[in-house]
Amino acid sequence: MLLRPLFAILALLIASIHASFVSYPRPSIYNKSAHFSLKVNGTYTYTVSYAGYDYVQVSMDEGYETEFRIALTSGDDITSYSITPEKLPISAKTDGNELVFSLNKAHYMIVKINDEKEFVVLLDPSEVDVPPSSGSGIYNVLDYDADKTGNSVTKGIQAAMDAAAEKPGSTVYVPEGLYTIGNLMLRNNTSLYLAGGAVLRFSGNPSDYKTLYNKPDLFDGTWWIQTEINSTNIKLYGRGTIDGNGHTTRGAKYMADLVVPVGTTNFIYDGPLVRDSSFWAVTPVQVSNALLTNIKILDRQDVTQNDGIDVIESTGVTVRRAIAIANDDSFSTKTWPYKVHTTVPYPYEPRILQDVLFEDCLAWTLCFSYKIGEGVWEVQDNVTFRDSVTYKAGVGIGIHHKFGSEVASNITFDNIDIERLAGAPAGRATWMAIYVDDAGQGVGPLKDLTVKNIRARDQGKNSAFMQGFNESSMVSGAIISDVYMLQNKTPATTFEEMKLNYVGYSEGIKIVNS
Repeated sequence: MLLRPLFAILALLIASIHASFVSYPRPSIYNKSAHFSLKVNGTYTYTVSYAGYDYVQVSMDEGYETEFRIALTSGDDITSYSITPEKLPISAKTDGNELVFSLNKAHYMIVKINDEKEFVVLLDPSEVDVPPSSGSGIYNVLDYDADKTGNSVTKGIQAAMDAAAEKPGSTVYVPEGLYTIGNLMLRNNTSLYLAGGAVLRFSGNPSDYKTLYNKPDLFDGTWWIQTEINSTNIKLYGRGTIDGNGHTTRGAKYMADLVVPVGTTNFIYDGPLVRDSSFWAVTPVQVSNALLTNIKILDRQDVTQNDGIDVIESTGVTVRRAIAIANDDSFSTKTWPYKVHTTVPYPYEPRILQDVLFEDCLAWTLCFSYKIGEGVWEVQDNVTFRDSVTYKAGVGIGIHHKFGSEVASNITFDNIDIERLAGAPAGRATWMAIYVDDAGQGVGPLKDLTVKNIRARDQGKNSAFMQGFNESSMVSGAIISDVYMLQNKTPATTFEEMKLNYVGYSEGIKIVNS
């Protein structure tokens, strides 16, 4: 009869021995949060102060109860709080100036306490494939005279990458430190590992970079970190930071896409934090078969047109377990015309976009959180956004067919939780904006759409859209099911209940609840 209690005690001891977490060193150029502290299992972590919100990055063993204590450094008592995603089964309590809860699974969370700015808690599963810093097949950038102080624009990382390319399957290792770098080319059949505490930083000086394009309403720009064209099996991973220094760069009338997998196949991105983009942060361009996971994009919301992830003219791309905070769209897909403005450096003629999945994502933006468009110059087919959350956005889910005359078809929004809406991008302020717009560059149809399992906790100031433009650019074959408005426990059964008042030039829109 004593076996069961003994087994329980043994299980508890094993958990306490094996459960662990890692709080990565705070880079020297960042300050700790003046508003929040975080203790994990009683140990303080490295918080970071940022523009508009603060954040912390931690990796943890999953499957064990891990305690988190977020404290207001002012010492004030906590009188109100929210934890996003709200749907998470978190039993939190307040203890004076501390918010206390436990987790056994890693999540990305946005915590709001009292009237303080938000605190973004980035929890990743513990790393399982950390390479050694030296040895066979490892190219440590310090062996190539990389400057880890950030005081100069170092060429050591590219030198290590070029050397690794001579031995396919090798890994370039970037240890803790600050590395100011110019354009970086990721080579065919190589990996780049950024250790926790390592920062790659954009200098902000246009003369340090090769200008690749111009955007007429903004500035000249570059691709900062890109893959080699016609490459395969490139991996970018770790728990370091890719810092676009975007606010400074915009001040110099310049901009950059930060991470550009382009003209490549079998690309993997796993883990590094991307912050402060001066333009689109992560842009897979004309890629086949890519996985972007455990990806954290923390842009400023006072820098415009700094989309989180834009998948462009690519096939077989999965974005899984991601957070994107931005002024502009958090997660989107696009297709564009040939060799015009930002598409000048594209390696191939325009391609269709097909078989793209966004899954387990968290969005915070002034614009669209999950979106097709604006460009639909080539076909976009079979794109799915599912099992994701909007903390706050101008528009929750949408398709904005504004440029081009091709079709967007087989588009699915499934199990999206829209918590808050604010702002009015393109004059829209609503939980759903699916529509065709005429900007003088073509209009086209939207076909075979699915909108299901949506919780719109906020419906927005304006009505929802599912509207074409004319008889040749209709919205057709749309199925809406199980849309829960506000706090209703039963799904909406009419357009009126959904606040869906704009349905012109549409046909075959059906409400089919399960």
